[in-house]
Amino acid sequence: MTLRALTVALGQDNACHFLPDDVKQDYLGGRGAIAWLLNNWLPADTAPFSAENLLVFAAGSLAGIQSFATGGFVVGTRSPLTGSIGYAWAQGHWGAALRQSGYDLLVISGQSPEWCFIQIDGDHVQVSPARHLLGLDTRATSAALQSELGVDYTVLCVGPAAEAGVAYCSIVAEGRYMAEPAGTGAVMAHKRIKAIAVRRGSPLPVLDKHKLQIATDIIRKRTQNSALAKSIRQFGSMYYLERAMEWGALTGRNGQDGYVDDKLNSIAGTLSSREASEDRGCVECPMPCYFDIVLRTGQRMPRPELELVAGFNAHCGITSPDALLAIADLCLRLGLDPAATSAAIAFMMECQEKNLNRSGTLPWSDDDAVILAIERLGQRQDKRDVLSLGVGEMQEIFWGSATFSPHVKGLAMPALDPRALTGVALAMATAPIGGDYRYAMAYEELSPEPPPWLPDEPSHPHAVKGKVLRLIWHERYAAVLDSVGVCRRLGLMAYQVSPGELIALINAVTGRSLNGAELARIGERIVTLERLFARRYCDNGCLDDLPSRWREIELEEGRAAGHLPPLHDLVAEYYRRHGWDNIGEPTPTRIAELGIRLKQE
Repeated sequence: MTLRALTVALGQDNACHFLPDDVKQDYLGGRGAIAWLLNNWLPADTAPFSAENLLVFAAGSLAGIQSFATGGFVVGTRSPLTGSIGYAWAQGHWGAALRQSGYDLLVISGQSPEWCFIQIDGDHVQVSPARHLLGLDTRATSAALQSELGVDYTVLCVGPAAEAGVAYCSIVAEGRYMAEPAGTGAVMAHKRIKAIAVRRGSPLPVLDKHKLQIATDIIRKRTQNSALAKSIRQFGSMYYLERAMEWGALTGRNGQDGYVDDKLNSIAGTLSSREASEDRGCVECPMPCYFDIVLRTGQRMPRPELELVAGFNAHCGITSPDALLAIADLCLRLGLDPAATSAAIAFMMECQEKNLNRSGTLPWSDDDAVILAIERLGQRQDKRDVLSLGVGEMQEIFWGSATFSPHVKGLAMPALDPRALTGVALAMATAPIGGDYRYAMAYEELSPEPPPWLPDEPSHPHAVKGKVLRLIWHERYAAVLDSVGVCRRLGLMAYQVSPGELIALINAVTGRSLNGAELARIGERIVTLERLFARRYCDNGCLDDLPSRWREIELEEGRAAGHLPPLHDLVAEYYRRHGWDNIGEPTPTRIAELGIRLKQE
């Protein structure tokens, strides 16, 4: 019951460490192991952009077996955007390759004197110059390293935006799977790591293949018969666009307008009607939800997701499907988190509208100006572009902009308007990583038929009843999914993996005998440990709040007009149900009850 961590100290010798046995017992692996490691290995007062900061990649404890939806990874660090714990998640096959190569975690410290790439082939670990990869986009980098090392290598990398110093650059795996939200890519770039290539091995053994087969058969059958899974296969997360519009959660001009352009109604249908490539993403997944759209010219572009369409269409006013496809392709190739990029651009547009910034280069609804601005983010400038800083730092430049700067704790808010979605508002305000509801994968309010295993009765998006309990459930379940390596899109966005089936998967693969109470306790332990890290390190004291526009100013039009979630009361209940004190600090009693052992003890 041990987790094997490969530690790469750039400029020093590599080493392999085995984490204490109780780490796997208490946290399972993956994201849980990252939370434990950052709390116990990261030197005190380590700055995000210091050589001592750790960049930790982890595959879940089910990654690498011969089963669908278990090949992704989580990467964690101390985030330069928030000062707090930072995570990004990606699906695909890189995490499976890491475990098949013999490691549960890859822990990187130090800083290379020049750009490099890391090659991992079992016990052979090599750090090599990456001069020949500089300037290549994420798809080209992956292809170049596979050509150089072999097609049995799986590659993740940063793109030109990272080389240019963009604060919200992202890591991209296999030229397809973006690790979101932002923050970790900037640390990888600061360490001057262009790419990490891992050689795949044979599938890992399973203790009880028969029980694993039973559990996966149940999931596969549900997915084949589920209308929600069918819709996400067709549209991806963009399936939720129509319901978000219905409840007034898509607002225009950085949240100033309750109505958005009527053309938004047809965008999902227009994009889904384009011819799709046969390659739809993760191998053998019963709900393949990643694919490229093939244009009439034969060019392939990634299908946009909900956060990209909500951000660039609603907040920035881009209505052309072709422009949205071009933006999705640019973000993926340059390595830019779409939620953070659209937030920065919408914020800059409003600063110009209010004459806080007089450059005038980003008017609302200008396709060409937005595309040009994104292209510039992939080019190194003699003088750093303000747009590359991210909204948390940008608001410090434009006096009076804090009220409408779309971020929480320094991390950009995705463009779904929290005034229309009570659970999303609470998720944005309280997430230890900053203002991104995807920490808990909280799409439940937009789902037409939430699954029966959620706590409390469902209520509509503007209601308050049950929202705290449901958010806490989502937080804990997301933490466990990330720790075992089961796809959070399959398990939460589409609700196709029940807690009982997740327990069956874990027990079949690992030989454990977990029950539902123990599963929930592991999730709570991880969330609490992340909260402790945030309280210790967050640059602004981990304030659980929203910017005043989204907390105090009611929309004057649209379905959410006149509605504001009672955030103060929700946060107080959230603290109480977690067993934290009235400022959101986990109490010593609760820490002891969860069996969390802190480094200073």
